[in-house]
Amino acid sequence: MKIVSDREFRNRPGKFRRELAGQDIVMTSRGKPYAVMLPIDQDTDVGTVLELAARIRAQMALSSVRQKAAEKGMETLPEEAIDSEIRAVREKKEHRMC
Repeated sequence: MKIVSDREFRNRPGKFRRELAGQDIVMTSRGKPYAVMLPIDQDTDVGTVLELAARIRAQMALSSVRQKAAEKGMETLPEEAIDSEIRAVREKKEHRMC
């Protein structure tokens, strides 16, 4: 894995394209990571790669929600309370749409 600032990438994109063939690249802006580039070969189905990336993002979101729930002591809520909260949010959303 190589860490590259967006400024470095902008100034020398060809260099990093060649490097990407052999490793993953983490893009940063002002020292903070914001993207990951992964090498794929020409036979790779890009749709499949994007589908897998969407699954990863969903898993990351779920992990974040679970962590926040644990921090608030909500990880032990009974299923009925969760269902009730979901219904309330859906009703509020439906009410706004009308």
